[in-house]
Order: sequence, then structure tokens, then C-alpha cells
Amino acid sequence: MENHEELYIPMGIKANRQVIEGMEVKEIFLMGVMFCIDVILCALYYVTFTDPIGTFFGFLAILLSSYLVLKKSEKDNQSFLDMLQHIFSYYRGRKHYAYIHLNEWE
Repeated sequence: MENHEELYIPMGIKANRQVIEGMEVKEIFLMGVMFCIDVILCALYYVTFTDPIGTFFGFLAILLSSYLVLKKSEKDNQSFLDMLQHIFSYYRGRKHYAYIHLNEWE
């Protein structure tokens, strides 16, 4: 009888140090940039429409959506932004060839 050793493949190893669960230093920096952009957009909205409730909920909506886009999942250690970057790089790297229809039977 042979002795088979099982191969252990570790899953979910993080490449960088996480400051908050699911967010590394790069994501924290991008979250800070989004916070600054959010403050500017909400200030412009408030100056234009003087609607404090709409400004508050708009601020929360933009902040929450940016958090959800930047947070990495535990399962595959990718965020939604990472997935979008992979999709765009895949489509940029594809080769497009012109299709010429030829009648093979003539």
C-alpha cells in the first residue's frame, strides 16, 4: 500500500498588510480620495440646491458605494475594482481580425 501525502494549498493569503478587514493601504488611500471628492460634490450640491437632507443622503450613498467597490472579498481576495481592471485589460489584449466571407463552394 502506497503512502500518499496530501498537498496543502493555502487559500486567502494576503499580499499586503490589511489596515481594516478587506482593505489594504492602497484601498484606504483610494477611500480617502473618494471621501474628498464626495465632500466637494456634496458641497456643490448643497450650495446649488440648499437641500441638507439630500446632501446628507447623497454623501452617505457615494461613501457606501465607494466602500463596496473597494472592499476585497475573503474568498478570492479581489475587489470589484480589481475585477473591472482585469476585464478591461483582457479586452484590450484581445486581437481583432477582420472577417472576410468567402464562398467555398464556387
